[in-house]
Amino acid sequence: MEQSNYDIHNNAAMRRLAGKYSLRKLILVAWLVIFSSELAECKIYTQPYRLRELFYREETIITILETALTQDPKMPVVEDYLNRFEGRRKEVGILTDYSNEVMGQKTKEDRHLDKIMEHLVGNPIHVYSLIYRLVKHLHEARQELANHPVLGGLERAIYTIIRQGEYPGELDMEGVALSLSRVQFTYRLDPLDLAKGKILGVATRAGLTTMEMLDIATRRITGTTPIRPGVYKEYALAYEWTEAALSTIPPAVDENDPNKNLTEAVVDFIEKIRQEHDLRFSPMSMNPGNLPNEEFFIAKIAEHLEQAPEGKVINRIGRDLREVEYEVLATQKKNTKTSVPGSYNLHDFYALCRGDRNPEMEPDQKCYLTNLDEPRFTISPLKMEVLALNPPVAVFHEILSGKDISSMKHFVSGQLNAAEIQDVTKSNGAGSRVTTERTQSSGWLWDHQFPFLYKLSNMLEKITKLKLARPTNTPISAIVESEAWQIGVYGPGGHYLPHYDAFDILDPSARTPDGVWVGNRMSTVMFYLSNVVGGATAFPKLGVAARPRAGSMVYWHNLQQSGEREMLSLHGACPTALGIKWVSNKWIREGAQIFQRPCATSKDL
Repeated sequence: MEQSNYDIHNNAAMRRLAGKYSLRKLILVAWLVIFSSELAECKIYTQPYRLRELFYREETIITILETALTQDPKMPVVEDYLNRFEGRRKEVGILTDYSNEVMGQKTKEDRHLDKIMEHLVGNPIHVYSLIYRLVKHLHEARQELANHPVLGGLERAIYTIIRQGEYPGELDMEGVALSLSRVQFTYRLDPLDLAKGKILGVATRAGLTTMEMLDIATRRITGTTPIRPGVYKEYALAYEWTEAALSTIPPAVDENDPNKNLTEAVVDFIEKIRQEHDLRFSPMSMNPGNLPNEEFFIAKIAEHLEQAPEGKVINRIGRDLREVEYEVLATQKKNTKTSVPGSYNLHDFYALCRGDRNPEMEPDQKCYLTNLDEPRFTISPLKMEVLALNPPVAVFHEILSGKDISSMKHFVSGQLNAAEIQDVTKSNGAGSRVTTERTQSSGWLWDHQFPFLYKLSNMLEKITKLKLARPTNTPISAIVESEAWQIGVYGPGGHYLPHYDAFDILDPSARTPDGVWVGNRMSTVMFYLSNVVGGATAFPKLGVAARPRAGSMVYWHNLQQSGEREMLSLHGACPTALGIKWVSNKWIREGAQIFQRPCATSKDL
């Protein structure tokens, strides 16, 4: 949920006091402000608005720590925390002007929050570092303040700020490490580039310390929270991250240098990972659609070193193995034609996410202007991009206006919750569950609540040639032509593994309370509401992917005309590498389409 004005203004007020008043007054204010909220470990990392609030609240904490350091410069833990904050400060500085001056239609504070959302919340490195600071280091800084003979009151001031809202815990620490690892693996990124703030060629002010990289590596090898179902201990990822962390440790100057002990410990850790990887190694032939992957490289690490050409210097074995893997998979794809129509593996999905070309599909891909035989599109024809013909998948560009996009985001912002998937273990189709297969927040908006959405549904009828809207825009008690608009938002690293939109088991809404047949999700209309790096919608069985562009719309069928599931409609949301990915889904039900898309006869099948 978006932070309330009360919380934001109290946050800003505390920071003004920290910079303006004396130390004694600041301590007094911290004692006088009383909050009733209880601290709890929450799943914040999937909620962009909650992350924005957390980034903003940390600014107040930073101001308090800076106040403490001016009173006593000999506070190494506090100083270390402030040093860790510098990359974030360079990306988006701390707000210092709290005047209510309006610039355009927004206050300075509103604009500052927008910058936080765009440059910090949308960056998986910044998000990881934020959670790491708050979970791993703030307690130590607070302890140093609490033990100080004069500055103990400042620790209570920080506690007051923490109690203003949700606070991250170990669940969030696991989540942000997982998200960053997912981005690194999917897009074949060098962990060292990420440590320097570089994401898919985009330079940012973010960064990772040696200990943060080791934290990510450790979490990958525990098997507690794997990147996706079906994998366990991610030895290969842990090895990559640990090797990268080792290369960031400065050489020890003498026997007493702490870097000497750290280097030895990391080398031992690398060897432990190597041993476990090679002991449990599964070759590519065991599961060619899934291996190599997050768990295993393409070969045993020891064997790769033994077989290296004489004289070849391998600085980082993990990166070298990934390069070999990439070449082998590319050659395999080139030399192997798809023998089974609609077959796919996870390598296909990740390749589409990266934008790797599929020459077999290129003849189907065309772009042209069309009016779809609709008079309303004659003067302003549609920009249509055909991704696939059988079954059809098309992208229509520049459909939504900036005003419509802003309205969708605004009206749903207060009701976003962790998105769920259907739980097929429930026989009536009504069950759902939260899973790492899908890391997204979503909310619902109905046509009858917002006239502009009803107008949009009517316009979509002209494009899809299907029924989406009720005859009149009055409140409804059940789904008929189409479902409500689902507005979804993916935070950094957010994704949705390949899935079908059509239900496995028809849910209770397949019939209205009066018994009218509504049916399954026959077709999907999905709008992109933002521009991001990564985050494509990939159809691995078709070998095509749509790239997010604000205002564009992707359209496809989930059911064949026979009413059976269209098995080629399998699709997934690739991880968002940089930015906040907003989408809006409109699922069209089959019952109302009896005349628009009638069932195929046996003669047609």
